[in-house]
Amino acid sequence: MILNDISMSFVVVIASYLIGSVPSALLIGKFVADIDLRIHGTGNLGASNLSSQVNAIWAIPVIIFDIFAKGYLPVLIASEYILGLGISTEIAAGLAGITGHNWSIFSRFKGGRGMATMVGATLALNFPLLIAYGIVPALGVLFTPWKDSAVWWFIAILILPLWAILLNLPIELLIFSIIFILVTSIKRITSNSLHNKHGATSASLFATRLVFDRDIANREKWIRQ
Repeated sequence: MILNDISMSFVVVIASYLIGSVPSALLIGKFVADIDLRIHGTGNLGASNLSSQVNAIWAIPVIIFDIFAKGYLPVLIASEYILGLGISTEIAAGLAGITGHNWSIFSRFKGGRGMATMVGATLALNFPLLIAYGIVPALGVLFTPWKDSAVWWFIAILILPLWAILLNLPIELLIFSIIFILVTSIKRITSNSLHNKHGATSASLFATRLVFDRDIANREKWIRQ
């Protein structure tokens, strides 16, 4: 029985990665506008780049798919409502979906940033944690002069473990939040190339990518280039 559960958990995690790897933004960009988002705009395979390069209306189905198919569904399948594989497998499935979205096997390991997929996974794992996760960027964008959502989402990610502790959540969810910080940080730092336009690397370039999720602090210039 234990071996069967382990085998099933392995299958669910692999399937979660494959579902997460479906490059929804890339597919819609090619179908609607015949463009490859990997070489247009920011090169990001997410709703934001699709909005700027095609049309914001097409971001809606991408966001819905990323939240519910890539993030929510894998956790739901592993949960007690379907397979009952336990919270560790639920978390592994959620992280696999996010990882697939960020590094898709179907698009040469290019991908998005996993924010929408993270929302879906957290929705399935723990609704109060999702509210705590989203409240920071929501309040930041709506009620402060700084409207840069990338910065606010990064702040929200960094304090996610604190929310897990304050909400007295299981240790597995604390580990989940810490791993998500690592996954997101690696994705932000290694996106595009590891060099600036002059072919050099620097601590400031890494810091800018980590905080702003781009190579330069100015969002408008980054989108236009």
